[in-house]
Amino acid sequence: MDYFGINSVFDLIAVLALMALCFFFFFKKKSYRLMVIYIVFLLIYVGVFLLNVFYRMELAFAIANLLAVFAIVALIVVYQADFKTIFFNLTKKEKGQEMNVSDEELRNAIDEVVKACQNMSKARVGALIIIAPTKISSHILETGVELGALVTAPLLESIFNTKAPIHDGAVIIKGNRILAAGCFLPLSQSQALSKDMGTRHRAAVGITEETDMLAIVVSEENGIISIAQKGTLKRYITPERLTDGLHEIYGIIRTTRKRFGSN
Repeated sequence: MDYFGINSVFDLIAVLALMALCFFFFFKKKSYRLMVIYIVFLLIYVGVFLLNVFYRMELAFAIANLLAVFAIVALIVVYQADFKTIFFNLTKKEKGQEMNVSDEELRNAIDEVVKACQNMSKARVGALIIIAPTKISSHILETGVELGALVTAPLLESIFNTKAPIHDGAVIIKGNRILAAGCFLPLSQSQALSKDMGTRHRAAVGITEETDMLAIVVSEENGIISIAQKGTLKRYITPERLTDGLHEIYGIIRTTRKRFGSN
């Protein structure tokens, strides 16, 4: 019982705290299998700790500590993109200043986004559009090409043209401006997503799991339009639902407008 001192108590508290953070992270990412594995490991670790207290199994406890460090490091390596997003969100680092955009300008931008999505859906052109209602971490913009251009349907369609060099990445929109294109986003590890979901859909869910952004995905395989928000993906989105969703994310009231292509 002599070994039961402040050092052993500190070791146990530190591991329990780190494991608690791991469980919270797994719950947010809906990685329930990994959560079960870490729970089993935690129970084993506590058991080894108690055996060390009563029977002086110092070697076993040292090995358990090394395994705990390995488990935490492995988690950081596997989910490094997600942790990077979380840390940047905590720092609230933004790119640029708040935009002074009128509701009418936002409505025009919404119309252009919806029109572009309709056209790309019909042409089976894949697209990933991110709407940032508030902040946007600079590390996301830095993965692509900064534009700062006005949102227009022709520009969006040209960016996602398969011959364009940045068509595989995401377009980031804030207000009525395209801040950047060709951006790379963290992929969701959620097991709730169907295995049929490709990289664009996983990126759309991944960026919305830790931010207040809205992601729009156009499938290049079948032209289906999907939206992701708060880590949830909704498919088969009609132009009307997309328009409503964009008005909601921008916090403006929708007005009756002429349909695209009407005379």
